Amino acid sequence: MAKKTLQLDIVTPNSNVFSGEVESIVAPGTEGYFQLLPDHTPFLSTLQIGEIRIRKNGKEEYYATSGGFAEVHLNRVSILAETAEAGREIDLKRADAARSRAEKLLESHEEWVDTDRARLALFRALNRIRVKNRM
Repeated sequence: MAKKTLQLDIVTPNSNVFSGEVESIVAPGTEGYFQLLPDHTPFLSTLQIGEIRIRKNGKEEYYATSGGFAEVHLNRVSILAETAEAGREIDLKRADAARSRAEKLLESHEEWVDTDRARLALFRALNRIRVKNRM
């Protein structure tokens, strides 16, 4: 009989964000979102800024990530993320302040502003806000 769960580990350079058995995972691959279920074929993907959605005990949990890698092998999923934060732990005031700072930088049109970096900061802040609002 096939195993009904996957062992998921979400780690960042600073912490082990999640470790446990889950029923499914949806993650933001650089080529689009993908879903992982038990007995998935071995798989490796890069991740972009987006939402990691896990189903555990019939309930969904959400995590904001700013990119990284996902590896699947023998019902084990390892997500090595630059950053990952559980939706329930996101500070909405901080995320909104980051959004506001990034928008002001982009609107300033100052020569010294690194627009690519400011745009990424805006995408990260908007992602954190979106994930928090799903809770």
